[in-house]
Amino acid sequence: HADMLRSSVLVRKLVKVPYSEGLSLQLSLARKYKELRPGCEIGEILQFEHNPVYTFGLREKDYEEQKIRLENMGAEVFKVRRGGLVTFHGPGQLVCYPVLNLRALKVGVREYVCSLETAMVQTCSELGVKAHTTDNIGVWVGDEKLCSLGIQVSHGVSYHGVSVNCSVDLRWFDRIVSCGVEGKSVTSLTAQLNRRVTPAEVAPILVNHLSQRLNFNCVMQ
Repeated sequence: HADMLRSSVLVRKLVKVPYSEGLSLQLSLARKYKELRPGCEIGEILQFEHNPVYTFGLREKDYEEQKIRLENMGAEVFKVRRGGLVTFHGPGQLVCYPVLNLRALKVGVREYVCSLETAMVQTCSELGVKAHTTDNIGVWVGDEKLCSLGIQVSHGVSYHGVSVNCSVDLRWFDRIVSCGVEGKSVTSLTAQLNRRVTPAEVAPILVNHLSQRLNFNCVMQ
């Protein structure tokens, strides 16, 4: 039976947490899933909505002055170990962090990133939005960015992940050059579909497409 041969991944339910709390949970799980035990899950999928926060990747310049400016607007600011430049997370945005042992899934980093992008495109399609990938990382509708992606892999375990703009207030993005791509604007599923699309609606659809792309069974928490 094919299902018996597939690895299992624990899917945690969507919760609202501050960014720092989500980050420390990811880091402890990334350590946990380095060592696999037979018959146990090979990772977990965390699903969050964060309080307003700007996160800066490793390559960002003039971080200190940007930090002060953004904090004055009522957001938290963090520097994190991931690729990509500055990103916003906040209410109305689904943040999905798959903490997965990629070796157990038998996928390389590039294939994993492609799978994340494809799963996001398929999720949008299921909701009725025609999205696509480009040379710039993430998922786009025309010239507008709908989903972001930034991962880190440590000892074969992935963490960080993807975010999907569901019903997020897009004005938060006006204050930054999102992921370092000049001259591009940002959109949301709500803006595209002219109806309120919440993270709770999108979360199970995204997890389903991820499990199909990466070939694992979901164990719902």
